[in-house]
Amino acid sequence: MRKGVGILALTGLVLGLAGCGKGQVPDVKSLSVSADGEITHQVVGSSDQDYYQIQMSDLEEFVAGRVQEYCSENGEEKVVLEAAEEKDGSILLNFRYASPEDYSAFNHRDLYVGTLADAGDDGYELEAVPFVSTEGKPAEVGYMEEWDKKHLIVLETKSGEEMLVNLPGKTLYVNQGAHNGQEITLVGKKAVRISNQEEAGTTSLSYIIYE
Repeated sequence: MRKGVGILALTGLVLGLAGCGKGQVPDVKSLSVSADGEITHQVVGSSDQDYYQIQMSDLEEFVAGRVQEYCSENGEEKVVLEAAEEKDGSILLNFRYASPEDYSAFNHRDLYVGTLADAGDDGYELEAVPFVSTEGKPAEVGYMEEWDKKHLIVLETKSGEEMLVNLPGKTLYVNQGAHNGQEITLVGKKAVRISNQEEAGTTSLSYIIYE
């Protein structure tokens, strides 16, 4: 039974379901998108889970196994575990993904990175999404200047999750969080912090437009 609980705890941490930080340790998970589409992701989790204390050696073995399994099926270095360390009671895992699609497949959650023009063709109905500019003004995709040259990130988060999203360009618009239980905060000119306050057990999509 103890081993079974341990596997569940490890799985939860790897998928980003647990997160906290102390001292100089980051307090939220982060996702960074490069200009060429490469994704880096830092998971921040507590080693002291309910009913179970995560051992770093067990975690590294578990994560390495998941990465190896994914790459054996999808190609070398599609996912790379760049670092795994424990600090002040928190565990940090740094992943690198070759593409947004690899992030989505490995984490079982949606991540889209592309142009606004391509997003419509890829099934995202952006006309139904209420956006707001960085100045706080409501905006609709169809009325944005040179909208076809702008870029979009769509990220799925789970209830209770927080994520800092670092962009390769300047933030222009984000979706209005009130309609789906999200709190979306601008962090400088090239980052957005998402706090998903939706009903437990649910997920939400966040939309970020940048240039």
